[in-house]
Amino acid sequence: MKVVIIVFSPTGNTLKAGQMIEEQLISKNIEVELYNLTGKNVIFRDNNIYSYLKEKIKKHDLLCIGSPVYAHHLHYNVKNIIKSLPKPGNGWSNLAMAFVTYGGINSGVALHEAAKLLKRSGRITVLGMKINAFHSMTALPKINIKVNEGMPGKEIKPIIEELVDKIVELKETVIEKCQDITKKLDYQKRKDKMKAKIIFREKICQKFLYPKLIFDYDLCQKCAQCREACPVKCIEMTHKGPILLNEPSCIHCVACILACRYNAIDFKTNWSRWNKILEDAVDGRGPLVSNENPKSAVYF
Repeated sequence: MKVVIIVFSPTGNTLKAGQMIEEQLISKNIEVELYNLTGKNVIFRDNNIYSYLKEKIKKHDLLCIGSPVYAHHLHYNVKNIIKSLPKPGNGWSNLAMAFVTYGGINSGVALHEAAKLLKRSGRITVLGMKINAFHSMTALPKINIKVNEGMPGKEIKPIIEELVDKIVELKETVIEKCQDITKKLDYQKRKDKMKAKIIFREKICQKFLYPKLIFDYDLCQKCAQCREACPVKCIEMTHKGPILLNEPSCIHCVACILACRYNAIDFKTNWSRWNKILEDAVDGRGPLVSNENPKSAVYF
């Protein structure tokens, strides 16, 4: 049996989960290849996703897609990746799995969205997993609270082991008997699904609600670390310093801010307001939270 894992991981949480799956699969003598699409020009600048996947990914029995949760949704770049997948056949399996990492507040409808897109691509989603992880925005110095610092880590080892045990079981299962679990991944309460559908529309949030990225060219040393750190390659260097190639393409992952050693990048926003929103969310209050239980789980 061969498993292929594809991940998009702006802050490293999803990649870490994917690597833990990879390590556990190897321990079970299952062949596995992991493809990290984060920061690849061919994906985010050339928009040549289909050709890249067609060329790189070889014959496999299970395709795993890993994504962060953004604004209660599967990240729209991962949606584009799933939509660009070659159809099953010619070495591409019709069995799929989706997993997501989220910052402890709300995993949203991301897994359900992934399964629906995989179904449209001709695949059967046989497994799903959500992982409670570090909230990347709380890594910023101006945020007073750190949500799930250091996660994911050893606390999810039992979850990963459970997932891989289910993958091993697939090895002995006739494909015709595999059951699609898309409906099972529709686990959020009705009010939380409505919030995701009506309020937290990701691209609109990115364009109109989230704070704007600003560069302080007096502090900038033109080291280009921000450009290298950007997972969607929307930063370019000019004679005066970094610029955004296309402002809506910034996904607010904070990778460039954390990469800058000279404090030359920041969000233009009311930090007191963001601190209040996050503190309320951690306490289980406000529109962001779902108070879901368990926080991490395998679905099969």
